[in-house]
Amino acid sequence: MDKFLESAEKYYFHYPFPVTIVGTLYEDKSNFMAAAWHTQLSFDPPLYAVSISPKRYSKELIDKSGAFSLNFLKFDDYKLAGFVGRTSGRDHRKEEIFDIQYDIGTKLNVPVLKIAVGCYECKVVDKRPFGDHILYVGEIVGIHYDSNYYKDGISTDMLLYIGNDMYTHAEGALVKFGKQEVQEVLKELKGKKEI
Repeated sequence: MDKFLESAEKYYFHYPFPVTIVGTLYEDKSNFMAAAWHTQLSFDPPLYAVSISPKRYSKELIDKSGAFSLNFLKFDDYKLAGFVGRTSGRDHRKEEIFDIQYDIGTKLNVPVLKIAVGCYECKVVDKRPFGDHILYVGEIVGIHYDSNYYKDGISTDMLLYIGNDMYTHAEGALVKFGKQEVQEVLKELKGKKEI
C-alpha cells in the first residue's frame, strides 16, 4: 500500500456492501430508506443489525413500531435505492411518489417490497448509539425470498453500494473457497512438506 490516512471524515475502503431498503410502518405512516451499513450478528437467535442516523424519519417510525423490514434488491432496481435514500419521508409519501408496491409482513406489521428478491422481518431487540448513528438490532422472525433468484442461497446479481451514490453488482463472478477447499490444500501441502 502506498497511502496512509490518520483520520478520514468519510471512508469507503471496505465497500461494496449490499444495499438494503429499510421499511417501516406505524399507524398510517410508512417510510423506506436505503442503507449500506447493516450486518448479520447471530444465527441463534437470528439477529441482524442496521445502522441509522438519528436524523432519519425511519428512526422515528422504528422507535414507535418496534419493527422494521430489510428488503434486498437486484441490480436493475438501483433507482429505487437512490430515490428512497435521497428523499425524506417527512417531506414525501415515498410509496406514492415512486410507486412503491408492498405487502404487509407475515409475522410483523412491516412492509415487504414486491420487487425485493429477499426480505427479513425484524423485531427490535436492542438499540444503541455508536458515534453519529444508532445501531438497531432486530431478531429475524420471518424471511421472504424469490427462489428463482438465489442459487444455493446465493445471489450474484444483488445490488451493491460502493459509496458516493454509485452502485454495482457481482456480474456473475462466484468462487467457493471454504473449509473443504482449505483442507484439500493443506493435505497437498502436507504431502510436500511438514507443516
